[in-house]
Amino acid sequence: MDWRNIDAIYLLCHPEKESSRWQRLQKHLEDRGVPKEKCICAGKTWGDQLDHRVLEEVYDPFVKRGGCPYLCWKGRALLLGEISLILNFWWAVDHAINSNFTNVLFLESDVYLREDFSPRMGELLNILQSKSWDFVSLSDGVGTHAKRDDIQTNSVYAATGVYSPPHPFPFRCTDSMLFRVEILKKMRATAFPFRECLDWELNFQLGVNKGIALWVEPHLVEQGTCKNRMISSLPA
Repeated sequence: MDWRNIDAIYLLCHPEKESSRWQRLQKHLEDRGVPKEKCICAGKTWGDQLDHRVLEEVYDPFVKRGGCPYLCWKGRALLLGEISLILNFWWAVDHAINSNFTNVLFLESDVYLREDFSPRMGELLNILQSKSWDFVSLSDGVGTHAKRDDIQTNSVYAATGVYSPPHPFPFRCTDSMLFRVEILKKMRATAFPFRECLDWELNFQLGVNKGIALWVEPHLVEQGTCKNRMISSLPA
């Protein structure tokens, strides 16, 4: 694959707090042909590094959003680890915007990429050249998939394709996300204060900014925690 169309790969992983995950991730990405020079550590904070002053500035579980209901039951009581993940994501967004990047990829610490990840990404980027898009989910998240008419596309060996999500909440978790930086600029303007955990927060932000979401099928990434390959490292 020619990685020139991906300006940066942001790793949502803390090298010290998640040292074993960080080491595994480095080796795994290298084995899958992901260029090390494109990777940027976005694990800048951790739950135990936050205090009430930071929380008061960025997190408001009671912020009103024009009649929009709460999207998940956790919104009013986020864990410090969930808050730090959100802050790390927006740090990476600021970095991408300030760097004048065009397309960026986000990977969390527990991702498992399929063996042909790099050529599949090349196929995906070629397909996207003829489509309107702002965000592409690379993972099946909790096992959700796009509605497809051709039964052959249900196979993990099927040709790479992109499809519209079957519902208005396109984030199937946040373990592997491809973004156009132009939509991130719009989302950043409405990012704070936030009130939901990251996947549901991004559902709101993408929707309110009229972003176009697509899902790649067959999926290119599995989330290790969801698939029971790992236990959660999310701190309370």
